[in-house]
Amino acid sequence: MKSLVWFRNDLRIDDNPALQAACAESEEVHAIYIYSNNQMELHDEASCKIEFMIANIKSLEKSLDELNIPLTIIDSDGMNHDPSIILKLINERTITNVYWNNQFGIDEESRDEELQELLTINDINFSTYDSQVLFPAGTFKTGEGKPYSVFTPFKKRWVENFNLDLLDIEFKYMPKIKTTVSSNIDSFDFFFNKDHSVDMNLWPVGEEEALKNLKKYLDKKIFNYAKDRNDPIIEGTSRLSPYLALGIISPKRCILEALKKNNFELDSGEKGVTKWIDEIVWREFYKNIMSSFPRVSKGKPFQEYTNKIKWRFNEEEYEAWKNGKTGFPLIDAAMRQLKSEGWMHNRLRMVVAMFFTKNMLHDWRLGEAFFMQNLIDGDFSSNNGGWQWSSSTGTDAAPYFRIFNPLTQSKNFDSDGLFIKKYVDELKDVEKKDIHDPSNEIRSMCDYPTQILDLKKSRLRAIDAFNEAKN
Repeated sequence: MKSLVWFRNDLRIDDNPALQAACAESEEVHAIYIYSNNQMELHDEASCKIEFMIANIKSLEKSLDELNIPLTIIDSDGMNHDPSIILKLINERTITNVYWNNQFGIDEESRDEELQELLTINDINFSTYDSQVLFPAGTFKTGEGKPYSVFTPFKKRWVENFNLDLLDIEFKYMPKIKTTVSSNIDSFDFFFNKDHSVDMNLWPVGEEEALKNLKKYLDKKIFNYAKDRNDPIIEGTSRLSPYLALGIISPKRCILEALKKNNFELDSGEKGVTKWIDEIVWREFYKNIMSSFPRVSKGKPFQEYTNKIKWRFNEEEYEAWKNGKTGFPLIDAAMRQLKSEGWMHNRLRMVVAMFFTKNMLHDWRLGEAFFMQNLIDGDFSSNNGGWQWSSSTGTDAAPYFRIFNPLTQSKNFDSDGLFIKKYVDELKDVEKKDIHDPSNEIRSMCDYPTQILDLKKSRLRAIDAFNEAKN
């Protein structure tokens, strides 16, 4: 049997159910990756993420080559062309079976449905798998038979149904029959516009590096995760999100290795371990939301009344926010971290998003797109879920009157101003007592901007806008 594995955001050998099934069932296995600049631009994929993705595709190709599995990269104009591209390759190589791991998002799901219809018509066998979640989307329903839209009851059902057999992911690969087809990765033109300033050395390439980083984190830092995760200057988080977003490491591998540090207890024992696993379940929750409520894939808010919010727009404020020049040190430090690392601390993502949507009263969709255009770990469902949570338009969202004060957040989570000083060079010599809200005199001396808005007035403006939309 000759089979084809279609790689998407699952750039790994370990815990790759589609690849494992193909290798278990077939003597000869081919692999394909469809590369589309048009599609990536349409989905606001960051330049740094694309560069990271390309490097990891090349790393994957080396691993596949050891198994005698050639990886063919094919250029595509967009997702609507993908099914015909695959059918053409199937016919050229007399493929009998096709395997892939499911993706989330309405475009991806529509494309896959079209491919399934095409394969069925042409009597080609196919098998699909879930590699990003432990339970297929829609598995859990409320007592009314509806999808969960609140995290806590979703997680409760997740825990109730969890068993260690779900983490039976070990698989021994054996080399397949060597084919006459060779990988084209060296000749393929991965053309893209490199317009980022991210230090890519921060993100080592390959699944071996991802697993090494995971185990290094689990050896010590995870035990303090519950305590350290909100302090941005402490390396208290795993920084595995770029690897999870591209599927260089799997959620199951992360959970399995973490449980080994907690006597395989899922909701008791080490608080750091259980809280860290919670964050992986949040990713699964947001993928369920995207699958069960397709409108969030279409730029629509989950809370439908918020369609009526009269968002404002101010070009100068928007540019100040994007470039880390709002005059609020913690906000500016976070935005500059995003530009230099392609990544932002999770608490700061909430603070920055809430400032943008509540204090600035700018449309959450603008912020969501800007993050995707700059994040190396951009994940459509998680990014959308986070922005809608912060803007109070989403599922399980913060109440609209809950608005983080960036000065209070700064004092609480960067009390010594070390994070601010690391990223806002103008303030590196400012004393601790002044760092969170420098005086006008200090701002002038340091050439640091004045605040672009008044926190109290902007807070009341946001509450009025939400109240007006509700009534």
